[in-house]
Amino acid sequence: MIAIYGANGFIGRSLVRQLSEKFAIRAVSRGFDEQFLSEFRSRVDIREGDFGSTISMLSSLSDVDTVIQLISSSSPGMGNRVLVDDIQENVIPHVSFIQNAMAAGVRRYIFVSSGGTVYGPNAPVPTAETARTNPINSHGMTKLMIEKYLQMFSRVDGLEYVILRVSNPYGPGQTFRKGQGLIPAILQRHREGRPIQIFGDGSSERDYIYIDDLTAAVEKVVTCPEAGNEVLNIGKGEGRSILEVIETLEAVLGVRFEKEFLPGRNTDVSRSILDISKARQLLSWSPDISLEEGVARMFAAQG
Repeated sequence: MIAIYGANGFIGRSLVRQLSEKFAIRAVSRGFDEQFLSEFRSRVDIREGDFGSTISMLSSLSDVDTVIQLISSSSPGMGNRVLVDDIQENVIPHVSFIQNAMAAGVRRYIFVSSGGTVYGPNAPVPTAETARTNPINSHGMTKLMIEKYLQMFSRVDGLEYVILRVSNPYGPGQTFRKGQGLIPAILQRHREGRPIQIFGDGSSERDYIYIDDLTAAVEKVVTCPEAGNEVLNIGKGEGRSILEVIETLEAVLGVRFEKEFLPGRNTDVSRSILDISKARQLLSWSPDISLEEGVARMFAAQG
């Protein structure tokens, strides 16, 4: 049994769709919308539970062999405005959950961390897993803290972990929430008739991975014994600036966006591109979808 926590989110439901074709899946989330229930209730064990509730989480862990943990209530766009709340909501419950998972007999713990924020501003580009980790925002710091707890539990208690430092996923079904996701943010402001907000001059580069490439990587991790106790970058391995992303969306939509340039944020890294050679080699995996094709697929899926 593979339990996916945060199953009702963008990455979560994509993983449920991918993995339920081959594995017994338990989907766990605070709540599920009718679209999720309609698609998955006949082939997935669906459990509602609050991540902060020890009782509901313990119940959801019964007979689970592998955990895939996606839950997070913060985002890079939140900066450092709510540091204490971020720790209370995203670190403390997570450490408690890891302990409960070990007590329940979970064999492997797959944690989706952040490839865009844990390394910080001075990392070499492209950035390998061996680079120093010096986050400058709370989202990256809390992700890194959870990584460190997993590694501690592995050394002391024998828990097998896999840490996936994921870049910026996008694709069909993604909506703008919690200040996360450049592409859905652009589309939402366009739908609302508002100018596209750009922090800085638009030259900041990020690594964007199409959702199908991400879920394919996670499936490889599930079936790869050699991935145990490894940290893996999962991204496209190439950078695109904010202005390049905007131009790509304009070309696909056949429109020109009105732009509003705002002061840059000191909690944003100016350039983040992942070195994915380790994942390529270990998982025999490679991302196939270019940004142009991925954006086109997003709009085709919307009909």
